[in-house]
Amino acid sequence: MDWHTATIQEAARLQEISAANDVLANSYGAVNSILYARKYGASIALHDGWLYERFCREGLTSFAFPHSAGGNRDTEKAIRLLEEEAKREGTALTFSNVTLKEKEVLCRMFPEARTEPLPGMADYIYLTENLALLPGKKYGRKRNHIHQFMKAHPDCTVTALGPDNLKDALSVEDGWLSDSSGNAGLEEERRIIASALEDFGTYARECGMTGAVAYEDGVPFAFCLASILSPSVTDVHFEKCLPSYAQDGGYALINQEFSKGVTTQYINREEDLGLEGLRKAKLSYFPHVVLEKFDVYC
Repeated sequence: MDWHTATIQEAARLQEISAANDVLANSYGAVNSILYARKYGASIALHDGWLYERFCREGLTSFAFPHSAGGNRDTEKAIRLLEEEAKREGTALTFSNVTLKEKEVLCRMFPEARTEPLPGMADYIYLTENLALLPGKKYGRKRNHIHQFMKAHPDCTVTALGPDNLKDALSVEDGWLSDSSGNAGLEEERRIIASALEDFGTYARECGMTGAVAYEDGVPFAFCLASILSPSVTDVHFEKCLPSYAQDGGYALINQEFSKGVTTQYINREEDLGLEGLRKAKLSYFPHVVLEKFDVYC
């Protein structure tokens, strides 16, 4: 198999495959496969009508669940090919970050498989109309939070992310990161964000990349960056707000304002990484689905 690092030149093809499979999980999105390739030691292969992805980190190899690249729907054959690949490489057959349905397929094929839940990697998926409208009593606190924010910051505006304000988004990231200098993980995230913004035009054209930037008196204080994951799902990759605005409700504001312009039925706001504060924040928006993830050791 021709394993190689996914590149932005393949964005259109990867996006086509993501759309054809109508994926819900952010880990199967074209943008994430490209942007996070270095972080996760990821490589892809297009072979016999299937898209394969593997991860090599700290001496361990694992695979993503394969997805049809068009026409071929023999899932068992595709998985058996990965079984052969693992044997050739002398590694155990392991699948990373798979959904519940995918786990069930693997466990039917490999009855002795061991599974491990990944609660910190579950995707939080919301109805777009709920995030945009914040309807009903259960969202009352969110509406009040935004109302109080606008009272404190009456000159706040939110505009769509585009060629003219990419630098503003990155300036928010740099301001947000300034309190965490020396954190290797966050600095790697900054590199990924900068790469996405640098190639925003291509990602926007091929993957529907979009976003928003919030300002007060022309000074940016929050941004979000997203792309189309599949015909029914928009994936929010990043959302940042400067701390002085976050405490007033800046995250709630940009979340709602961005959601108002989303045209897909669902918004995937990705995982909580096992962080209790982030988990509570995501649950406070009442997800439509919390998409469970698992590792499977076959």
